[in-house]
Amino acid sequence: MLTSTVTFLRQSLVPTKQALRLRLAPLHAYMLASLILTLLVTLVDYILLQPEFFAPMWLFLHGFAIFFFYMITVAFTAIYVQLVTKVRQGKAWPYRQAWPYAVAMTIVPMFLVIVLYHASPQWSVVGFGLIVFYVTYPLFHAPVKNKRQPRPR
Repeated sequence: MLTSTVTFLRQSLVPTKQALRLRLAPLHAYMLASLILTLLVTLVDYILLQPEFFAPMWLFLHGFAIFFFYMITVAFTAIYVQLVTKVRQGKAWPYRQAWPYAVAMTIVPMFLVIVLYHASPQWSVVGFGLIVFYVTYPLFHAPVKNKRQPRPR
């Protein structure tokens, strides 16, 4: 289980054509990767914000909020993936394939969105542009089935 999650995380670091295989990733790989991102962002936020609140409660509530925000982002990204594949290939990927791909391609940019937000809130827009790049770039390197048209006689 951990080896497939590590492979999932390693392949999702750089948007390449091989990242398209992540749409067939097992459930535990992309959910564990989402949990790892949530924990990492929560710890970074805790270190940078240094809240004056009961630490375990803050970590739990903030982690839950981060996970919820991330899942909403992934849901919209998966719909975007379906739109791009429908336009590019003529047939949209099923949601069960678009979701793991969306998780894989938003892990790194979402972490950068959080870091950029802490550095300067207006720079977080760059992170969202990076999400669009990470998601779209491999999709435009996916093979498109050649539709042969009959020759005119």
